[in-house]
Amino acid sequence: MNAPSPTDRKLLAPGMSRDALAEAQSLIGMPIRVEQWNYEASRDVIRHYSWGLGDDNPLYCDPAYANKTKWGSIIAPPTFFFGIFDAVVSPGLEDIQWYYAGIDAEFYHPIKRNDEIVASAGYIGAKPYSGKRVKNMVIQTGDVRYKNQRGELVTKVLSHTYRVARLGAADGLDYEPRPKHEYTENELDKIMHSQLNEFVRGKQKLYWEDVKVGEELPRIVRGPINQMDMTTYYAGAVGTSGYKSTKIKWKYTWWARNTPEKLPNNYDKCYYGAKVLPSIGHQDETVAVKDLGMPGPYDNGPQRCGMLASCVTNWIGDDGFMRSLSARLKLPVIFGDTHYLNGRVINKKIENNMHLVDIELWGENQLGQTTITGQTTVELLSNASA
Repeated sequence: MNAPSPTDRKLLAPGMSRDALAEAQSLIGMPIRVEQWNYEASRDVIRHYSWGLGDDNPLYCDPAYANKTKWGSIIAPPTFFFGIFDAVVSPGLEDIQWYYAGIDAEFYHPIKRNDEIVASAGYIGAKPYSGKRVKNMVIQTGDVRYKNQRGELVTKVLSHTYRVARLGAADGLDYEPRPKHEYTENELDKIMHSQLNEFVRGKQKLYWEDVKVGEELPRIVRGPINQMDMTTYYAGAVGTSGYKSTKIKWKYTWWARNTPEKLPNNYDKCYYGAKVLPSIGHQDETVAVKDLGMPGPYDNGPQRCGMLASCVTNWIGDDGFMRSLSARLKLPVIFGDTHYLNGRVINKKIENNMHLVDIELWGENQLGQTTITGQTTVELLSNASA
């Protein structure tokens, strides 16, 4: 792909310097100021987040239904923490692009309706990384904790972010543009019916003893992904602390240039001071392709992690509980792509009186390319205690 001329670009595109890793590592342990999107898990906040994943499970959305479950209330999907704070901790490296790499999350208690959640974060790691397309990258890791109003730790997340030079820089990201996928009417009908007839276990009980290693979870489908899907997701889980409107956007720009101590600092201040928000590539084709080197406007990484989790929560039913979730993003998902999200049981175990099942996870696009991989451990009911 031919790099665009400098006049075509809206974003600065410095190369990854020889000192980039040392700079990123020098900041480890710095105090992190977090800006939350949501503070209270209200009925509507939970529903907005859930719907942004295409998940209308009544356990998350219907109080009359959820009140009759063992939880006694609607609860939030496991990855709801993204709706509180996006979990990115990736300071420094001015104008080097941020891309979500994945998570390692642990879940201790469900987040219930009207819980008040406080997020805190630490910057704990930076390491070099080399991929097939870009040889010189840095992965930064944050340790993010979410506590409820009783001071209980509900979720702990190790969140990983790629730092990658933009198109035009030496060793910058340079995907070949890929046209939006076109479907036949028959293909769209199959995609629609797959989602309309999605398996949700709900009230039906799933016992640990009945699960077999090698068993596959019912696949779920999401898409084709488009700009409206992104906008709907952002209503429940704003993409980053940089997503601001009109007057507030200008305030953040002014602070970035004059008083950066007023800003959250999980991103470098250049993120807030840029003339064009670097995250607009999620919706703007020109920025995605000509500035960032992506194949097209692309999905939100945390959204994809949440969709992957829906495959699991559909299967475990109302009585199951996700104890951990690890996920790694592998390829961009661009507008027009369809997610196919899958799982397979790989192990059963009993630990601390909990009956646990380990499941490998993966997602594919309509081209059969793997876009995300992961693993989860879930706790199920046991016949022995029924």
